[in-house]
Amino acid sequence: MPAEIQRREGRDFSLFRSRHVAENFAEIRRAEDVPELLKIAGERGLGTVFLGGGSNIFFASRRIRQLVMKNALPEAIEHLGGDRFRVSSSVPMLKLLRRMKELGRDCFYCLASAPCQIGGAIAMNAGSGPREGISVSDYIESVEAANAEGLLTLKKSELGFGYRRSAFLDNPDLFAVGAVFVFPKKKIAGDPIAERMEWAREHQDLRFPNCGSLCSRYDARILRLVRALYRFCPAGLSGKKLNWAQNRSENPAWLASMLRLIEILHALAGRELKFELRIVR
Repeated sequence: MPAEIQRREGRDFSLFRSRHVAENFAEIRRAEDVPELLKIAGERGLGTVFLGGGSNIFFASRRIRQLVMKNALPEAIEHLGGDRFRVSSSVPMLKLLRRMKELGRDCFYCLASAPCQIGGAIAMNAGSGPREGISVSDYIESVEAANAEGLLTLKKSELGFGYRRSAFLDNPDLFAVGAVFVFPKKKIAGDPIAERMEWAREHQDLRFPNCGSLCSRYDARILRLVRALYRFCPAGLSGKKLNWAQNRSENPAWLASMLRLIEILHALAGRELKFELRIVR
């Protein structure tokens, strides 16, 4: 049955939990829904946004003008034999990590505290950071994707993976359906999931809705100034982790104004700024 486009209002469009209204909203329940929905968007002159294609997203306006497509594919983790596993993009990160731990497999346990689906982690090429040098793409063999032309299988070498980037970020109409991963057997000491969660509680401010890291390039002095200015506002920057935005308001205007101020101050100071957060205006 083709995906149905409808009006949708709620606070689940972003992990910032602000309230929005989308006049054009659809759930992706089959891979074939993607080219069909993209065709409709083209015919109606609508921009497009995938939810579940990357956890770092913020809608700056209460009313969303784009066609919003939510990843609602069936969750599946299929053992293909040997060290190969096919994982659908809708599988929550924690679900995959727990499964691999039970099977005694190496995996990206550093992402245990990341509130994302596997598709979002692939699109962001999420990982531990440059110091440890662990990324989701380290374990990828191939990715099943969909775009306006239909379904396709892409080799790892075709996806332009780099530090916190991939071809999915460069092409917003490319959607990850699932991926084949290689998770080798590994003797796991302790509980890497529990250890990561404990680390996150100490070093990351998880008290309020957030989307993780805000910028990949920024001037720390400017962010400290903005954090001080928004200290008593319903949206601001974390006291534990400077590069984290957090939100306590249903109204997206508070966060939108802070992000705009960050842009203006960096421009005035001639400093480089690159958001990891996708800001949809």
